Amino acid sequence: MSGVKCITFALWINILSLITGENYFKLELSPKDPMIHVGEYLELTCRVTDCPVNVTFAWRTALDKFHGGEIKNEHNVSRLLIRNSSVIHSIRVVCKATCQQKQQEKSSKIQIFSFPEDPILPKIKSLIANQEQKLICTVHNIYPLEKFQIEWLRGNKTLHEEEPEAIFDHVHNYSSVFNYTPSVDDLGKNISCKATLKLNNQKRTTTAEYGPGTITVSNNNTSVKLGERLEITCHADGNPKPTILWRKLGETEPELQSQNHKLIINNASWSQTGWYRCDVRNDVGSQQMRVKVTVVGPPNIPKIQLSHREEPKEGESISIFCSSDGGPAELKLYRPSQSIATGDPNKSAVLLNISSIQITDAGIYICEAKNDFGIERSTINITVQAAQHDIWRKSDLPVAIPTAVGSVSLLTAAVLLIRHCRKKAESDSTNITLD
Repeated sequence: MSGVKCITFALWINILSLITGENYFKLELSPKDPMIHVGEYLELTCRVTDCPVNVTFAWRTALDKFHGGEIKNEHNVSRLLIRNSSVIHSIRVVCKATCQQKQQEKSSKIQIFSFPEDPILPKIKSLIANQEQKLICTVHNIYPLEKFQIEWLRGNKTLHEEEPEAIFDHVHNYSSVFNYTPSVDDLGKNISCKATLKLNNQKRTTTAEYGPGTITVSNNNTSVKLGERLEITCHADGNPKPTILWRKLGETEPELQSQNHKLIINNASWSQTGWYRCDVRNDVGSQQMRVKVTVVGPPNIPKIQLSHREEPKEGESISIFCSSDGGPAELKLYRPSQSIATGDPNKSAVLLNISSIQITDAGIYICEAKNDFGIERSTINITVQAAQHDIWRKSDLPVAIPTAVGSVSLLTAAVLLIRHCRKKAESDSTNITLD
């Protein structure tokens, strides 16, 4: 009960003071609880109204210490000027005014902060799906650090958050190290570091620049039928957005096929079979991916050739060459009912060598190209010229000559015998007649 009487008495004293004019002036301090960045200019104004005489002002801190500033008094106004604020000015300031021996005071809490620039992210060579990558985000000259937050983002998805636990009485640099393993679902989305000063909810965000990493293609089936259309799209993750070129690989300089992310083959031909390369590049780095395109269809009619332009002679060495310039096919070189040579399906030719051809090797030879889409054949008729044998041989002369001589002598003897017989007959006839 005595407490209530004391409060009532104090209220009556205040009312009587107002009535009698003993505490009639008003005091205002502005701005109220200002928040400024390190290095900025601050002016606090302490103003008195309803005081008929000059006012006496005094500035102090809550701890009766003040770390600089310029004071300007003009009648009923006093100004505290802080021209180059620093963290030492992060204090509560009290302005005390005296009018006719009556005093009033007002306070204002100055909040100093430092967040001068965006976070810094080193360039990342590449981000590859399912491979861990160390990311570093650094923010310079932060104050107060305990009011600071780092957030890692991939697109709009938060990957990691952290808040420093240390407390410093000066501006400080802070680095966030985050070990990140990208997923395939993250490809094509920017990765960024967002820094927030919770004191005034100021936010700064920096997006990372990184070179091309994982490359994917839209079409896993890179086979196309002869005469049909094939389209393959090359996708690559990177920031800035990488440029994509398609090139066809060969024995010489790779041939440019497309200057965008799509490789389009219209009316596919055998010559378009081969390896193609997707080249991806931006200002940070580059990557490549090779894709094999296969054109399929029935083989072309194969070619069969003989090594001799003229008819081979018995005993000569010859080669029979069977080739196909179409798609992949198994080549076979044979005579009907007799298999002779079969080629490697990955090669486009088969060769048959005959070291000493005989008359029995003559005949029809067939070159056959076969794959899953059809069979084509070519034939060649090979004739063999028989070797020539001379009737008169040097080794036979000694035998031939006596035989010929013997034949002539026998003929002469026969002629002489006939003549002798005729003469004797004539002689006998004459003798008989005489008798």
